[in-house]
Amino acid sequence: MIVERLRLMYLSKEGTGIKQLSLTAQQVWIYGSIISIFFICVTALLIGVTTRFFQNYQIHSLEKDRNQLQHELIEIKEKVSSLNGRLAQLEQTGDELRNVASLQPISNDVRKVGIGGPASFRGMDFMYYSDEIQKTALEINLDLNKLERAISLEKHSMQEISTELSEQMNRLDHLPSIMPILGGRITDEFGFRFHPVTRRRQFHKGVDIPMPKGTRVLAAADGVVQRVETNHKEYGLFIVVDHGFGYETKYCHLSNVLVKRGQKVKRWDPIGEVGQSGRTTGNHLHYEVVLDGKRQDPENFIYN
Repeated sequence: MIVERLRLMYLSKEGTGIKQLSLTAQQVWIYGSIISIFFICVTALLIGVTTRFFQNYQIHSLEKDRNQLQHELIEIKEKVSSLNGRLAQLEQTGDELRNVASLQPISNDVRKVGIGGPASFRGMDFMYYSDEIQKTALEINLDLNKLERAISLEKHSMQEISTELSEQMNRLDHLPSIMPILGGRITDEFGFRFHPVTRRRQFHKGVDIPMPKGTRVLAAADGVVQRVETNHKEYGLFIVVDHGFGYETKYCHLSNVLVKRGQKVKRWDPIGEVGQSGRTTGNHLHYEVVLDGKRQDPENFIYN
């Protein structure tokens, strides 16, 4: 039987000529398999070493990024803590402003309900978050949510304070508070007296301020001219100004009126001139203040 052989011819190193190597098919298959397995093992080893090196590089890089992220999260947490401290100062200032505005301070119970107190954390199982980064991130998220709600509550409080202070300023603008004649002096006070014309004891509903005829009479506060009477038997020519909030002022015995019914006036605006119209013995202003339909002592409403 003829056996197939593979002949390999090569030159020897010694220079003795051409040599040959004869291999059977079975030998070729065996040697080829061994060489293939060798190259496969070497290739697998190289791939494994390369993969291991790359994985180690990635792990090192990720560990570095993780440490950097943890460091940054800690810095953010410290900043949030600092903001909470500033918020506490803001809350204290807000309560002081609420006191100035005659508003009740926001109670701790309201703050806890409005921004979420310890109860907000009861449903959170921190032990579940074994990774420190996840736990820190969750704490920051909770703190930021709490901070956001607290700021919203303080913003609403500041708006309430602003509205109340504006309303108070508006009330003050409409509160009779000045002498209606510059340089004037009260001679006849509020209360019982002997009337200078009838000589009878009767109740004086306002105060009298003598001044020369034509002296300007000023509005005691912001308001609207409610009434202009031209020929009243007792008060002659007079003006009534409605200041709102239950206040009215009355200016009597005028010689001239500088405003008309329905006109808006501001404190210090000239509205008339001193005279002696009506029943009077001389040039003067009879001035009255009314609150909720009851006459008040005008001297209690003169602060200048």
